[in-house]
Parts: sequence; structure tokens; C-alpha cells
Amino acid sequence: MVYPASMATVGTDELTIDELAARTGTTVRTVRFYATEGLLPPPERRGRVAYYDARHRMRLELVRTLQEHGYTLAAIERVLARIPADASPAEYAVQAAVLAPWLPDPPEELDRAALERRIGRRVTEEEVTYLVGVGALERRGDDAFRAAPAVLGHAVELLRLPVPVSVLDDSARIIEEHATAVANGLTEVFVQAIWGPYQRGELDHEQVVAMLARLRPLAVQGLVSAFGRAADRAARRGLEKP
Repeated sequence: MVYPASMATVGTDELTIDELAARTGTTVRTVRFYATEGLLPPPERRGRVAYYDARHRMRLELVRTLQEHGYTLAAIERVLARIPADASPAEYAVQAAVLAPWLPDPPEELDRAALERRIGRRVTEEEVTYLVGVGALERRGDDAFRAAPAVLGHAVELLRLPVPVSVLDDSARIIEEHATAVANGLTEVFVQAIWGPYQRGELDHEQVVAMLARLRPLAVQGLVSAFGRAADRAARRGLEKP
């Protein structure tokens, strides 16, 4: 990733690497790692001292937020490549609002023993495969997982039902298929009605962030309500069959 030479001097903050790490709640080693990976632009050097500014701080905070929610370094680099080098704090706020996960709980690291304590019994490999398939777990190695707490809680409750895992798998596939279609449709609406006007300068940063904050919970509420009505209709049709 290539940065303009002027970027390191944009902004009024002047922070040493220790101050930048403290301001963003990370470590000097992490800051250096992100810089080595090309996720941060070079600092301004004066003699032996390197100085960072508000742009470095905002990029670092966005990197940390995305990484906490499971974004890979390659995905983070693609996100940052779309942000102008002279982006304002408001622009970073919009990017964070657009990219923030719908379920914002940070991931949790679990081993198999911790997973089984969470469920309350031993788990089979078939059940682990189900949990991975529905996005509740991500394999991180032998008997090591990264869990999405909200999704895991829901999936564990389903595992406690007296139904075969194969039934849960079939249900999950149906939900995933239709949820993907809904998400794609809503994204097209968002791009045409909000993101497009924002890119053309017809909406300001604050308007986009405010709309996103309201749209997401309303979309989830609408989806749940629509599913409830559809499930009632489907149940009546099924019971009315001879």
C-alpha cells in the first residue's frame, strides 16, 4: 500500500509511538507490526524520533476494531485501500459504521474443554461441525476455536433440543440461503439509496452514520416480524392439508 509523502504531516496531533499505543489501547509492538504489514503509513521522522498524527490514530483504531470482529489482515488492507489518504475523522466514522458487524460482540477464544463447559456436556464432532457451519465457531487449531458469543448462545440452545443434528443442519442451510438473499437485496437498496448519494456528496457523514444506526435494528426487527407471519401462514397451510 503506497501513501503520499504528505500524509504523515496531516492533522494536528503529534504522538510518539509510545503515546500512540497508549492513546489507542494497544502496544508499541502491535503498532510496529501493523506498520510492517502496510496498514499504517510511515511516521514523520525528526532525527531519531518518529511522530504520528491523527490519521495514524484513526487508521489504527479502525484496524483494531475490524480485527476484533474477525477481519483478516488481507481484508483490513482492502478496506483501508478504499479510504482516501486525507480522509477526515467523519469519513473514518462512516467506514466503521458501514463495516461494523451486525452482531458486535467481540469474538471469544475457546478450547474444547471450555466449549463443553458452555454446553454442559461432551460434544461430538458432528455437533462441532454444525457449530462451525452456522458461524458460531471458527476452527483455530486442534480443539481450539474462536466463538461468536451471541451466535454460539443461540446455537447451543438449539443443540439442547431433542432433535437430530441433521435436522438442525437442514434448518441452518435454509436460513442461510434466504438470509443471504435478503442481505444482498438490502445491500443493493443501501448502495442505491444511501451510499451512492453519499459518494456524490448529496448526504453528509453524520446523516449516513445516523441512518445506519437506525436501519440495522429496524431491518432485523422487520425480518423477524416477516418471518413470524410467514411461519404462521406456512403452519396453517401444512395443518390444512388432507
